[in-house]
Amino acid sequence: MASIMKRGDSYSVRYKYKDHSGKPCEGWESFKTRKEAQERKITVEKELLDGTFLVPDTMTVEEMLYKWIPIQSTKHKWSPKTYTQSVAMVQNLIVPYIGKRKVQELRTYDIEKFYATLAKTPCGQYVHGVKQDLSKKQKKRLLSSTSIHEVHTLLKTAFSYAVEWDLIHKIPLPRDAPKVNIEERTIWDEKTMLAALQTIENPALHLAVHMSMVLSLREGEILGLQPSDLNFDAADGRGTISVSKTMQRANKDALEKLDPNQVYHTFPDRREGSKSSLILKKPKTKKSNRVLYMTKPLKEELQAWLEKLKQDEQNAPEKYSNCGQLFRLPDGLPIAPELLTKWYRLWRAEHPEFEQIVFHGLRHSSATYQLLQSDGDFKSVQGNTGHATASVLMDTYAHTQDKPRLELTEKIEANFYSQDLTPAAPQPRQNEKPAATKISGKEILEAIRLMDADERRELTRALFA
Repeated sequence: MASIMKRGDSYSVRYKYKDHSGKPCEGWESFKTRKEAQERKITVEKELLDGTFLVPDTMTVEEMLYKWIPIQSTKHKWSPKTYTQSVAMVQNLIVPYIGKRKVQELRTYDIEKFYATLAKTPCGQYVHGVKQDLSKKQKKRLLSSTSIHEVHTLLKTAFSYAVEWDLIHKIPLPRDAPKVNIEERTIWDEKTMLAALQTIENPALHLAVHMSMVLSLREGEILGLQPSDLNFDAADGRGTISVSKTMQRANKDALEKLDPNQVYHTFPDRREGSKSSLILKKPKTKKSNRVLYMTKPLKEELQAWLEKLKQDEQNAPEKYSNCGQLFRLPDGLPIAPELLTKWYRLWRAEHPEFEQIVFHGLRHSSATYQLLQSDGDFKSVQGNTGHATASVLMDTYAHTQDKPRLELTEKIEANFYSQDLTPAAPQPRQNEKPAATKISGKEILEAIRLMDADERRELTRALFA
């Protein structure tokens, strides 16, 4: 049971409990008034009795998060990219602000204040947990609402573990997640895509852009392809491409802490002391494993590219190191994602006539075009894009439904407001049969009695006709 002791001007509530290991412990809490102490005494005794007493713990938010990350990453088989991004989020967006706070002392109000602080925080304020000196221009570029929402999502999951660990009774996050200001994606229409493709002179970049535009492939999926993934005779000679791997640049620290079964192959480092490695890994989702159909021009370009690879190897066999990838440099080494991005940016800088979009924007442009061409057949397009579910595709590309919705509005406008509300003149009824009259049998007999001889004969003929 608990007791109250007066200590100077304050009152202490003392009680005994057992910690997580079952060891007997003694706790006390101080209050300014006896009334507050009495209320806490009653609460503590009730919690000790029904087993809801929260064992005092000094674990900080920082300690809790770094305990949670290895568990979560192993349980959900995080990719190296997800692991690196999550650690960076904890280091740079959470720990500097609430990392030293005790988990049990954190309240919803504190998290609300934290989100408000992030909304005024410049991008890159902390790097690897170290505060950076930013220029005036850099300070004007604040964290996006998406970044703050991602922090909320991470904390929500982490604090749910804290509840399971009996650190806290409930998650101290606000009921409503921070709002995300969704900006419309910049995409190209089909004419712009084709015009842009025709200006690219770099053969490797041309092929990569072509595949992204026609097949909605991700950058890592394109670079993860191998010659064995191409089947020019499949689908009655149309040709297919099997997508089952993706290429990614990953931090070595992340690779050491993650499930090695996620990685198919690690390419040799090109520089000594490199902190990252180029890897081939499992694709983003199960739906990302898919078979795509070639267009005739793409098939011809792929065949020409394979001939080029053979020629490169024949030109310098002693210097050629075949990495096994479809996209290779003239020396046979793999084309890394950062190199493809560099080539694309150089091309983009040389062609300001096209609205600037990132390489991934080609995939969005392609998916949008496919949805418009298929009259909104999300399921079929999902098979090409590799999105986890059709609903994800629908949420991402809802703007493709603007055209049919606009056409529907035009039909409503044309028909609804043009209705003729003038009362129609009554039309004469032709060949209309008289309505049936209901009469009783007694009335029929009375009518027959009143008939003359001729009328009765006519009635008899009608009955036996």
